[in-house]
Amino acid sequence: MKLPVLLGVAALVLAVAREAQACVCAALPLEERLDDADAAVVGRVVGERTGELQGAPQLLLTFEVDQRVKGDVDKTLVIRSPLRTDCDLVVPRNEAVGLLLTRSPDGAWLGTACSVVDPGTLVAAGGEPRGGAIKVVIGLGILAIVLLWALRRRRRGARPQLPGPPQP
Repeated sequence: MKLPVLLGVAALVLAVAREAQACVCAALPLEERLDDADAAVVGRVVGERTGELQGAPQLLLTFEVDQRVKGDVDKTLVIRSPLRTDCDLVVPRNEAVGLLLTRSPDGAWLGTACSVVDPGTLVAAGGEPRGGAIKVVIGLGILAIVLLWALRRRRRGARPQLPGPPQP
């Protein structure tokens, strides 16, 4: 009877230990994550190679930027990601993907599994409000029409005949 209990406890400990090693991403709204990122882009991975940084294996992804959402980035980026960890940046090749990137002290772009976001959602969250200038122009046009109408009536001296008390 003790052996099955011991095996059950061992299995539970291993399951919990495996969960503890998993990549943990901050559960923040996309707007906050976007504010914290140094750059946000939508594009495609067109190449990858492995490298090493201070003895740690790295994955170097060549990324073609289709749309810049935040930050001043080039049309082609090399993104550095950890390799052989739970937080490896794994994205399909030649498919649109959104990435929230961080700039390292040496100037390289960094990404992890937590960097990947839906491209449509990223553009919607990071896009500037559209139509602002058009709304201002239409508003000024309406204001000008109302003011011209009021000034024209004032010059003519026309007053509306409103019902009121009888005239003596």
